[in-house]
Amino acid sequence: MRVYLDTGVFVDYLIYRGHAGYFLRKRGRRNRTIQQLHQDVSECLDKIGRAHNGLTSSLTLYEAEEALFSKLMKSSRGIKNRKKYVIMSSRSLSLQILAMKSHFNLQILDLSENVIEKQVRETGLQIRGIRAGDSLHIATAILNNADIIITTDRHLLNLHMVFQNQSGTYIQCLDTNVAKNLL
Repeated sequence: MRVYLDTGVFVDYLIYRGHAGYFLRKRGRRNRTIQQLHQDVSECLDKIGRAHNGLTSSLTLYEAEEALFSKLMKSSRGIKNRKKYVIMSSRSLSLQILAMKSHFNLQILDLSENVIEKQVRETGLQIRGIRAGDSLHIATAILNNADIIITTDRHLLNLHMVFQNQSGTYIQCLDTNVAKNLL
């Protein structure tokens, strides 16, 4: 099975593996604690690493770093020369995601002209009000024949069985607690 991972999946995994979790996951979601989120994503990634093709976009690394950068900038107001230190701290999140890539045998896909063209052509994304980042994730998943998108994002969860991959199969959009049972 080809399994596409959205940015939030990486954040959930890193909750207890570095400073990012403290800033990016302060509480649970959809009636699950932070501990449950972490356990669910750990199960998903273990299963993907053993038996499936895990995919994500290079956009994921940008989104993760940018999210952490924004939080750190807000929390460090008034500190002289903070930007360069915040960039170094935020950049480490990309390194952690690259470590996950190696550990779970994930593939990081290019954000290419084809992906952008697909995003523009998918009017269903525009009609549903799906913004650029999420639309690029969907377009990447479609073009790379993903069967499942594992996401923490409500906007993407609402796209469950809406779009077809290149083989004509409808893509399931699932949070980690549901996806772990299908993998």
